[in-house]
Amino acid sequence: MSITRSCRSLDDLPLEIFIWIFVVLGSEFVKDIVSTRLCSKKMYEAWGDPQVFRTACIDMIDGMGPKNLNADSFIRTCALHNNIEAMFRLGIEECFYYGHFDLGLSFLRHAANEDHLEAIYLLGMIYISRGPHQCD
Repeated sequence: MSITRSCRSLDDLPLEIFIWIFVVLGSEFVKDIVSTRLCSKKMYEAWGDPQVFRTACIDMIDGMGPKNLNADSFIRTCALHNNIEAMFRLGIEECFYYGHFDLGLSFLRHAANEDHLEAIYLLGMIYISRGPHQCD
């Protein structure tokens, strides 16, 4: 009796499996999903799924802004896909680094409306120091 093995490619697997892999990886090891996307054509496709950016854990990404354009771009993409932590970080950066106070407040408000505790606290501190009427 002979056993036949079929050589299958990663690209033969359904796209949903790759999306799930990126969601799981991204929730813990965001740096790994950047390199993993280069393993196959399907993985590169799955990388662009909105759920990957929405659930990516960006806590371990160091630095944003002009010094680290790759990280900045990734975090902005995550925020565009409603990643609450990314919105919080962008809010801080826009308010205090770039001086775009209104834009930063809108990011912080969005994060606070999704029950992000640090965003709620920071908005409270801003409202106390400036008054809520100056922040509208």
